[in-house]
Amino acid sequence: MKSYAPPDTLRAARALLRLSQGELAKEIGFSRQSVSAAENNPSSPMPTIAKMREFYEKKGLQFLGTVDIDTGRIDGAGVRWRPPPSPPTDDVVAGQFHTESEGAAFEAARSLLGRSRALVAQEAKVPFKELGALEAGEHSSTETVTRLRDYFANSGIEFLGWGDLGTRTYFGVGVRWRSEQSRM
Repeated sequence: MKSYAPPDTLRAARALLRLSQGELAKEIGFSRQSVSAAENNPSSPMPTIAKMREFYEKKGLQFLGTVDIDTGRIDGAGVRWRPPPSPPTDDVVAGQFHTESEGAAFEAARSLLGRSRALVAQEAKVPFKELGALEAGEHSSTETVTRLRDYFANSGIEFLGWGDLGTRTYFGVGVRWRSEQSRM
C-alpha cells in the first residue's frame, strides 16, 4: 500500500507540474485548504494525501525514499518525473516519457525546502527576477545557476535527472533530500 507522501514531497510534486494549490484542488475535487494542509502538516487526513499522490502518479511523477520500518522515517524522500529504464533509442520511446529542457528543477527544490522565492534569492545571493525566470523554465546566467545549485546542495537537496546536453532533453528530472546513507 503506497498512499502516504511527506508534505514536502507533495509541494515539490505540485511544483514539478507547475500547478497552484487552487488548480490542484480543482483537479482532485478537494478544497484548496485541504491541499494546503496536506502540504504543510504530516498528520493531514490520509484520503487527501492519497488522492494527491494518485493524481501525481497518473501524471507521470514518481515518489522516492526508503522507509525505516522501526522508526517510520523516510530517508532520501523526493519526487521526480518517471524516467525510462534506459536511454531511449528512438523518438517513439522517448515520447512516452516527460522531458524537461533544464536538468535542474529549481522551483521543486525550493518547494521541497519549504522556503519562499524571496528568501532563497536573498540567501543564495541571486536576483529575485532571475530565480523566477529559472523556475518558469527560462535560461539564466551560469553564475546564477551555479549559486542556486550550491545553495540547494548545502541545504541537503539533490537534483535528479539525466539527459543529452546537446539537445537539452532531460529525463527523470526531480529533487530529493540527500540520503543519510550518502552522508556517512
